Amino acid sequence: METSLYRVVSMALSTKALVVAVIAVIVCPILIYVELVAFLLADMITYEPGNPWFVKVGSVIALVLIGAAALALPVIALVLGTRAKRRIRLSETVVAGSGTAIAAQVIAGVVLTGVVLVQMYLTLWSQGVCSLDGCP
Repeated sequence: METSLYRVVSMALSTKALVVAVIAVIVCPILIYVELVAFLLADMITYEPGNPWFVKVGSVIALVLIGAAALALPVIALVLGTRAKRRIRLSETVVAGSGTAIAAQVIAGVVLTGVVLVQMYLTLWSQGVCSLDGCP
């Protein structure tokens, strides 16, 4: 009885990982665009000397939270895929779902790479090294 329940849990985890990875593919570009707009707004807000300090700090905190949300989705999918793959590999019986777990890991890795590159670009842009025209 325990083995069949363990098999269902492993299959469900790999499917969950794939669903989260597909959601990350859809949501992360939207979050990156929102982060870019928030970045420009935070730049204008912090540059204006008439704004109170709590508005400036709040805009920067909002920007960091948007970036963290964009980074969290593919990381969660990658962790879920890794856990599912490990459970399947350590199973005593043959368990389906290995391909699903690997697909979730690959999708999450590609999305994570893109998000990290965008975060690095925004960090360089905030330091004045890069601009909308690109980096030197």
